[in-house]
Amino acid sequence: MVDLRESYSRDIRIFDKFYKWVWMAVLVAGTVILSQTGGDYAAYMLNLVFINIIAAVGLNILSGFTGLISLGHAAFMAIGAYTSCILTVKYGTPFWLALPASGVLTGLIGFVVGLPSLRLTGIYLALGTMAFGFVTDEIILQWQSLTGGADGLSCFPPTILGLTFDSYRRYFFITFTSLAILLLAAKNMLRGDFGRTLMAIRDSETAAETMGINLGLYKALSFTISAIYAGLAGSLYAHFILFISVDNFTLLHSIGYIVMIVVGGLGSITGSVIGAVFITLLPEIISFTKDYLPSAIKTVSSLQAAVYGIILMLFVILQPTGFYGLWVKIRNWWRMFPL
Repeated sequence: MVDLRESYSRDIRIFDKFYKWVWMAVLVAGTVILSQTGGDYAAYMLNLVFINIIAAVGLNILSGFTGLISLGHAAFMAIGAYTSCILTVKYGTPFWLALPASGVLTGLIGFVVGLPSLRLTGIYLALGTMAFGFVTDEIILQWQSLTGGADGLSCFPPTILGLTFDSYRRYFFITFTSLAILLLAAKNMLRGDFGRTLMAIRDSETAAETMGINLGLYKALSFTISAIYAGLAGSLYAHFILFISVDNFTLLHSIGYIVMIVVGGLGSITGSVIGAVFITLLPEIISFTKDYLPSAIKTVSSLQAAVYGIILMLFVILQPTGFYGLWVKIRNWWRMFPL
């Protein structure tokens, strides 16, 4: 049976059915319980997953909803991470101020980087953002007095209202709260006029411009929002691992985020979540299964990068809509199945 929404109020709800609220409550409760009772490793992985989801959502806004390719997403994360660390360590700024400040600064830089996107498209935009990543790395390495250069920079665990979040279990509540706020913000933003404008640009720039859409402005705004999410993710990451260097924000990391949104589903917030969870856990899966692989495969250098490439090719060829698209197909088939 087709699910028809009979009122506008139901159509705009994020969870339009009671069972979805139940599933979400169970998922949230299970995640909280796992973080507090599953040991340090479980709490560590949950924090990492949440941070990667935030970064993936930001990239999906740019690439999945607007259709712009970026190979500099890790560079925006680096800017957010270093901004937050420098503010807290060298200037004594409280974490609750350093976190939004890192997002604001990264967003401003993202707006500037996004301005050339009116002229650059496709591979040229990808190369431009990749060059931005290399320039960012070089600035970090050369500005040793501020960033620590190649030696990296140590960060402090955040303190809020007198409570220091110096363990993975405590830090979970910061990443979890940040993720919930940013997911709700993205979901509501993309369901409105702004989201429809971005999708119009993605589907046909010519048609969008004919309708009076300012392509340059909205592309730059898309870069800005994507960069804000990346900057916030970078800030959370910096205070999570407590030490950062350029090695934490390489081109391979940018490619990893692209794989996340492709595997999860382009143009879908839920797809960003699914892809980030899968790709974040993938290295652990590879590490666990490595001993059972043939010796010829086990000794391949950069095995993780090779697996990323294989997964990306398989999804582009066989399932271009990602895990979320596959789920939608299964769900629609089930609803239409004659019982």
